[in-house]
Amino acid sequence: MARYASSEALNALLQQALPAVATAGFHLQPINGLSHQSWLVASPVGMWLARGETPQGRQLGTSRQREFQVLRKLSGQSLAPRPVCWREGWLLVEWLAGEPANTRQFAQSLAQGQLAALMARLHHGPRYGYPLPLKRLMAQHWQHMDPARRSPRLMRACQRVINKPLPTPLLIAPLHLDVHPGNLLCTNKGWRLIDWEYAADGDIGLELALLFRGGELNDAQQQDFLQAYCQYWPGLCPTSLRRQVARWQYWVDYLVLMWFEVRWRQTGEAYYRQTANALRDTTGWSD
Repeated sequence: MARYASSEALNALLQQALPAVATAGFHLQPINGLSHQSWLVASPVGMWLARGETPQGRQLGTSRQREFQVLRKLSGQSLAPRPVCWREGWLLVEWLAGEPANTRQFAQSLAQGQLAALMARLHHGPRYGYPLPLKRLMAQHWQHMDPARRSPRLMRACQRVINKPLPTPLLIAPLHLDVHPGNLLCTNKGWRLIDWEYAADGDIGLELALLFRGGELNDAQQQDFLQAYCQYWPGLCPTSLRRQVARWQYWVDYLVLMWFEVRWRQTGEAYYRQTANALRDTTGWSD
């Protein structure tokens, strides 16, 4: 059974995992985010990030225990924050000093091939051991959205993604699955990726389709990325990879829309409903 985060459990975790912090004293500062409970742990002896397990996060497919194991796999690869521990619903990781990529920096990382190199390095690594349960996740999203918003067209889309076979994988690799400017951190040691809560093993075509969607890459940026990315994969050409990305587009459109639908039901915040409505119009799933 999942253990959900509480302030008492976080204080106990800090006492046990970081006794020097407990001795020196600390204060907690909430970190804004779209889907999770995160706190900056600030102390005279250092800074850490505490990420809590929540029922809302579980509905979206996150698991702090899985995230901890993923980060352990990535330790020493200069890709992600270093994990400290996972206990009683809380994941504790090192705090990475830096700033999320702004529009100019993100475009530059694409044009100069830096993001392609970073993601190729991730995809060349050993698998996490957590295959992405995509069909189950899509069915779960349907269960947790607002029933009043289950339109006939959206129901047909759900039936299609559930019943239709997934695209044949081009290459199974460890994926991040939430790469966008806000999760690309510019540090004094180079680019790092943060927020690994959705990470799992899956097809690189899905990862890149999500990147192109979440990062709002135009055609020229997509082509530049694919050219740079394929330099790290002998035998893989941009044309075949672009075709694979296109095969995943329907599933990606559905996943992104349903994420906002679930968040709308969880929070009641107009931003999520408005974004979901816009996505329905874009995909043709409005009634």
